[in-house]
Amino acid sequence: MKDTLFLRMRQSGWFDVGLFILSAALVLLAIGFGGVIQYNFQMSRMPADFNEYQINEALGSLAHIRNGTLLVGKTLLAVALVGFSILAVSSALAPRISLRAKKRFSVLGVVFQYLAAGTITLVILFPIYWMVISSLKTSHELLLPVPTLWPHEFQWENFPNVLERAPFIRYLFNTLVSTFFIMLGQVVMGVLAAYGFSKGRFVGRDTLFMLVLGALMIPIQVTFVPIYVMVSRMGWINSFPGLIVPNLVSAYFIFMLRQAFKAVDDSYIDAGRIDGLGRIGTIIHVLAPMCAPTLITISIISFINGWNSYFWPRMVATKDEFRTIAVGVVRLRRTFSGVEVANYNEIMAGAVMAIIPIVIVFLFLQKYIMTGMSKAAMK
Repeated sequence: MKDTLFLRMRQSGWFDVGLFILSAALVLLAIGFGGVIQYNFQMSRMPADFNEYQINEALGSLAHIRNGTLLVGKTLLAVALVGFSILAVSSALAPRISLRAKKRFSVLGVVFQYLAAGTITLVILFPIYWMVISSLKTSHELLLPVPTLWPHEFQWENFPNVLERAPFIRYLFNTLVSTFFIMLGQVVMGVLAAYGFSKGRFVGRDTLFMLVLGALMIPIQVTFVPIYVMVSRMGWINSFPGLIVPNLVSAYFIFMLRQAFKAVDDSYIDAGRIDGLGRIGTIIHVLAPMCAPTLITISIISFINGWNSYFWPRMVATKDEFRTIAVGVVRLRRTFSGVEVANYNEIMAGAVMAIIPIVIVFLFLQKYIMTGMSKAAMK
C-alpha cells in the first residue's frame, strides 16, 4: 500500500515542486546553522571593549545572514511539509473520489497554478516597476526612509535632465552602431560556421566543433587581458572596431544554428545542388528560409546582448565619443564637476531610456524566441 501511495504521489507534478522546496529549505537551514556556529565561535573570542559597530564588522558573512536564512529555511520547510501532507492525503483518497470531485480538484489546481504564476510574474516585474516610478520621483522622495510605491508628484523633467547632464544621444548612437554590426557579424559568421559543422564533410570536423563548444565554458573575464592587449596594439582603443571586432563570433550561436541545420534533411541540399546552387546559394535559398525562426532568435538575442553589454565597452571606451548606453548610465553618477552625487532618480531615468529599445524588440518578436529555441533543440 505504501508503494502504491508513493507512486501516486510521484505521478503528480506537485511532488517534484515539493521536493525542490524541501531541498532549498534544507540548504538554507544548513547555511543558517553554520552561521549560528560561526556567530557563537566568534562572539566567544570577541574583545570585551568592542562596540556594536566593531562587533558587526568583525563577524563573518555566515554569521550576518544566519537569522534571515534560518527564517526563510523554516518557512520553506513548513511549506514543503504541508504540501507533502496534502499531496499524501489527496493521493490516498484519489481512488475513492468521484469524477465530479476530481474535476473540481482539477479546476482548483489550475486556479492555484495561475495564482502562483501571477505571483512569480509580479516578483520578477517589480524591479522594473520600481525603476520606472523611481525615474519619476524627486531625489528627496527617492531617499526617504520609508519608500513610496507611487510618486507624490511626477517629475517628467528627469528625462530631459539626463540628456543635459551627459551626451546620452551619443551613447545611444554608439550602442546602436556597435550592436548592429555585432549582430550582423555573429549571424553571418554563425551561419557559415554552422553550415560547415552540420553539412560539411572534412577531416576533424567534430573535433573542431568540440573546441567551439569548449569556448562556451570560458567567460570573457578570462580572455579579456590578451584581447585587450591585442586591441591596444592595433590602436583600436576608443574606436568602433575595438567595440565590434572582438564580439563578431559567438560559439553559442554557432551551436544553435548547427542544431537547426542538422534538422534539415540532406535531400533539400541535394535538390538545391541539382538546380545549380553553390554553398552560399544553398545557405541563402534553402537553409536560411527553413531555419528562419532560429535566425530571428539569434538576431534578437545578439541585439539584446550587444545593447546590454557593459564589461567590454567599459574596457575599450574611455571617452564619451565611443561610450555605449550601459557605460553611459553609470557615468550619470559623475556629472557635477566630476563629483559623485545622489541623483538616483536621473540614473533611473537613464536606465528607463536605455531599456526602451530592447523592450520594444522583445514585445514584437517574442514569439520567435521560443520557436527558434525549440527548433534548435530538435536534433
